[in-house]
Amino acid sequence: MPTTKGPRRLKPPCFVELSDLKDLARLACAFEKIPIPIFSFESGNNAFLATQIDVFMGRPIFYYVKSSEVGHFLGYKNSGGVEEVLPSDSPLYPAYIYAPIIHLKELPRLFQKGLGMTREKMEKFLSIQLKDIASLARVGSYKVLFEEPPLPLFFFKSNGENLLGAFTRVDEIDENSLFFYLVMNEPPPNNFLKYSALKVGEVGFTNRVDEHGNIYIKIIRLAGSHPLVELER
Repeated sequence: MPTTKGPRRLKPPCFVELSDLKDLARLACAFEKIPIPIFSFESGNNAFLATQIDVFMGRPIFYYVKSSEVGHFLGYKNSGGVEEVLPSDSPLYPAYIYAPIIHLKELPRLFQKGLGMTREKMEKFLSIQLKDIASLARVGSYKVLFEEPPLPLFFFKSNGENLLGAFTRVDEIDENSLFFYLVMNEPPPNNFLKYSALKVGEVGFTNRVDEHGNIYIKIIRLAGSHPLVELER
């Protein structure tokens, strides 16, 4: 008789530090139908704001910043290419998108273990290098066909190289996850990648997200390398 698999045992989370608070707000709010909740907690002498957007091999992935500015909501807006982030106690201004901030009394022990884990103990994504930025744009934007927001693109340095890539899954059940990436000569000059599916090859970086006929993909900058990415050479 066929056997059924039980639930995968939860592993200590992977915590990935972002460049600054705007990256966290962009990740949690930009293009999301429902803003992603942000968790506030303290560990040691540091205050953290973190949001979870994925699970890899039973390991939750949290992206975080250290911040002393903590309210009950984190507001985000992009107007004319200018981003503004507003920690707030209430969602007063309709021009902003607000992610709720959930205050934790303390982290579970399993999560505390994740904060102190080294990258050597974690499984790594299978990484696949792409030939051009248009291919990366198609990876990031394919979910738009299913009326879902585009995948975020993450920028970070690895072994001296500038990498811009997206994490995606082959199968939602088996967690066969891939990291499609591009090696860049320079860091992205702006916070979004603009892509037109009707005009193949028209791909560029921008801060504006209000021009009709384009798909916009948010770029999230990490403070360092990604602990779950190890390129094979």
